[in-house]
Amino acid sequence: MKQKKYEEHLKKTLPESEEVECKKCGNKFYDEYNLICLGALDLCLLCANRNLDKDTIKRAYNVKQ
Repeated sequence: MKQKKYEEHLKKTLPESEEVECKKCGNKFYDEYNLICLGALDLCLLCANRNLDKDTIKRAYNVKQ
């Protein structure tokens, strides 16, 4: 119940944008943090946190510090 109210609140307050689907879980997202994660990793934040660790991301994207 709370999740539905939160989603409705986000749809009202966030600027309209296209929904992007996560290739792993199939959920659609439109909030900016998930869109950034989907653009970089093709995974939503939840899937990325569950399935990737920092070393994997660094190797895949050649991150140098």
